[in-house]
Amino acid sequence: MTDAVDTFADDPVLDALDVKQVRSRVSTRRLLRAAAELIAERGYERTTLAAIGERAGYSHGLVTRRFGSKDGLLLALLQKMVSEWAQHDILPELQGHSGVDSLLVLIRGIRRSVANDPSAMRALYILMFEALKPEPAVLHERMRAIHASERLRAEDALERGIAAGTVVPGIDAKATGQLVVAVLRGSAYQWVLDPAFDFDGTLRALEAHLEHTLRA
Repeated sequence: MTDAVDTFADDPVLDALDVKQVRSRVSTRRLLRAAAELIAERGYERTTLAAIGERAGYSHGLVTRRFGSKDGLLLALLQKMVSEWAQHDILPELQGHSGVDSLLVLIRGIRRSVANDPSAMRALYILMFEALKPEPAVLHERMRAIHASERLRAEDALERGIAAGTVVPGIDAKATGQLVVAVLRGSAYQWVLDPAFDFDGTLRALEAHLEHTLRA
């Protein structure tokens, strides 16, 4: 995935694979896309493996064989939407950046994702709030890890910016990083709840605020 917006886009690697591998990758991509769409429409609890298979044009049996269970599919979906997005879209752009610039890379990556694939991003944020429930436990644990990783990344970026002289000295890097992630999550919640909420405008305002208050 080249960016969160292209989470389920055509994969050029498919051309280099044999027919069986191509079919497997295409079916996996379609199943994950169907899962994201249904979660965005219905929520996690009301999304069934049978419905995912039907939406993707495959049997219920293929979904079970491919992912083992609904929890298995959920983990694969999160891997696609979060880990691969970070590896292919965010981390390469972070090379050579620290401080405010690193935070802007993250925020702008989210803005691109919402603009180009709102359904996938809506599904991701719905899963974040579904993680407040005790079940499935795997979702609760995975989301805690995702949030913790993002807070640590923001804190590290600010500490490196302070050391490099690009961030105003004396700020609390940990608290500021937590605040940035909290604004991102709170804005996402309002967007999921009310599609009329200006998510992009809020993130642009956050960018401007960080530039004004943090850049040395």
